[in-house]
Amino acid sequence: MVTKRLDLDLETFRARLREVESRAALAAGDRAPPRVVIVSKYLDSSDCQILRGEGFGPLGENRAQDLESKVGPSEDRDGWHFIGHLQRNKIGSVIPRVDTLHSLDSDRLATLIEDWIESNGTAPLRCFVQVNVSGESSKGGLAPHEARSQIPDWIDRCSNLRIVGLMTMAAVGEPEEARPIFRALRELRDEIAETLPEPSRPAFSELSMGMSDDFEVAAEEGATLLRIGRILYTRQ
Repeated sequence: MVTKRLDLDLETFRARLREVESRAALAAGDRAPPRVVIVSKYLDSSDCQILRGEGFGPLGENRAQDLESKVGPSEDRDGWHFIGHLQRNKIGSVIPRVDTLHSLDSDRLATLIEDWIESNGTAPLRCFVQVNVSGESSKGGLAPHEARSQIPDWIDRCSNLRIVGLMTMAAVGEPEEARPIFRALRELRDEIAETLPEPSRPAFSELSMGMSDDFEVAAEEGATLLRIGRILYTRQ
């Protein structure tokens, strides 16, 4: 699917980002407000450079080919996340360009990333484990029962992966319909954390969930990162 590019207007972007952050903080209540990962699939490379030059970030890219065109290897790794499905043949392209992966979704992928980092000597990669809470066949990710068994194993044997939490995508629909999905992800994170050795528990605390249409519900349910794109670039 081709994503329609949007023109970056910094004044609009700043105003929309402030609004999202304010609404998310209000929705989070007593919890720490979630951080915003700025989805960059709507922007070309020059717009991404403008945002990074203005100090905005992290930016989150969905496709390896687009990431390659927007940032060089090790050029701005701290400023980029990869939020789409990572194909195994793109590991060597994506990993040097990002510091966080939101879509770890198989044991095979975990092993390949671990081996690639070990061989190439890059810094450990922060990883969210993608969980298909809704059970939709169109969505990727581990089933909840798979996450329960895989995550302790990865933390034990993959020293180059920093497993920081869980990610999910809710079904398309009304924002309130996403609440059970987000709540189930939070409960799954808490359940898995209880099974981890004490030194690993504090690091396993993140939830990447919520996008432009449902971010307030996600914040209410404990999101720590929101993946926000379209509404940051359009006047509403």
